[in-house]
Amino acid sequence: MKKKKYRVPVTNDGQQYKRKNIKKDCKLISQFHVLNKELEKLKTDTDKQISKKQKMKVITKQLQEVGGIDTYQATSRLGEFKNGSTNSAKWVVRQLKEHNIRLSTPTKLRLLDVGALQLNYTKFKWIESTAIDLNPSQPGILKADFFDLKVQSSKAYDVLVLSLVLNFVGMPHRRGEMLKKCTQVCKQMGYLIIVLPLACVNNSRYLTHDHLIAILDSLGFTLTTSHNSRKLSYKMFQLTKESTKISFKKQILNNGTKCNNFSIVVR
Repeated sequence: MKKKKYRVPVTNDGQQYKRKNIKKDCKLISQFHVLNKELEKLKTDTDKQISKKQKMKVITKQLQEVGGIDTYQATSRLGEFKNGSTNSAKWVVRQLKEHNIRLSTPTKLRLLDVGALQLNYTKFKWIESTAIDLNPSQPGILKADFFDLKVQSSKAYDVLVLSLVLNFVGMPHRRGEMLKKCTQVCKQMGYLIIVLPLACVNNSRYLTHDHLIAILDSLGFTLTTSHNSRKLSYKMFQLTKESTKISFKKQILNNGTKCNNFSIVVR
């Protein structure tokens, strides 16, 4: 019997990973997301301060028991979130080339990589990249909170990359705030690239591909191109117009029994 061969996705970076650990890695990542979401909820809870502190202490301990942020980052880096051994940066660079974005400015493209696990873009001489993360995993990645960034319009970025970042934000309305923040950090006619687990847009009760596009369109971003791998959804948008004040509430779009609850709320 022939050994089964796995298709190599277009975003493969050439690295080989041990498939036998995928289920274990997925479970760890899932646990970390659940606990992180509970912790974020508590931070905005109006519960009694003592009770709130006790709950936060318990969840923080549980996060450490599953390995903490260091283990989460290492596991995510080993195959970038159960996506079949792919690297999002390869797809990003390919789109910048294919759409002639690298030639649209006489200077280097200024790119902000949010929630970076690695320095994915430093090897490209035509890209001036800045990598940020709340808990940098290696030298060269700046410790910074995207929500707190203050960027002057003259210093806005040509390209923003949110690769497996939006799904890490625990609360739906905070995801909406993150997308709103992108309109301040991205220059006019600049580009926003969003990478999400495919299940977030094709198996959610509250979000679909079209709904995500509608949310971004209300903020001024027009879809340029998209691609789905076996596990990930890749989308590139361009900031082409002014943002509107349309709100998007959490509402059921799919009603399957096995759907997840990922959602984005824009107030």
